[in-house]
Amino acid sequence: MDRPSRGQEIRGPLEGITGVILAGGASSRMGRNKALLTLDGMPLIEKIHRTMAQLFRDVVLVTNTPEVYAFLPCRTVADVYPGFGSIAGLHAGLAASSDEWIFVTACDAPFINPEVIRMMAAVSPGHDAVVPISEGGKEPLHALYGRRCLAEVEHLIRQGDRKLLILLDRVRTRYVTSEELASIPGAERSFCNVNTPDEYAAMVGMRRP
Repeated sequence: MDRPSRGQEIRGPLEGITGVILAGGASSRMGRNKALLTLDGMPLIEKIHRTMAQLFRDVVLVTNTPEVYAFLPCRTVADVYPGFGSIAGLHAGLAASSDEWIFVTACDAPFINPEVIRMMAAVSPGHDAVVPISEGGKEPLHALYGRRCLAEVEHLIRQGDRKLLILLDRVRTRYVTSEELASIPGAERSFCNVNTPDEYAAMVGMRRP
């Protein structure tokens, strides 16, 4: 198994990787824009951006409403294929990046763990995608994707396929197992996101003393 040793851990900004935040969801179950829900006195998406800006030299926000996120100091790009959901956001992020890799996260996951991302980056050589497996299963929206995926992503969109799991079956995907992640304290929180008012209330409750 190609799990990195402590001596192989990557420190400082991660070179050759662009951070990508997807902010194109409808938030239908929440009833309002999830990205703008507040936690610790700031929007979820701002918390995510602050973490990403420490990890990556370039952070890109994929959104079709850039004016909503004008408060974030990063560049924005729109979907080339609007209406196709997350896979269209992945396509836009890959197309916008000048790096060999992108790290993709959703706009409602404020606890992304830098050590989880560093572990993923350390095992990326020789693969096209690196995807963690949490207690809830595969996490394609907390994953690394190489530029080699772009052609396959576009092919799937043109076929009308929206599922990222189909993409993972068609490229060389390295899964980071829950057993590997267990070596990182609090790793599971990295995959915590919100879809409903009850989940948001629970998230806020977790942050209270």
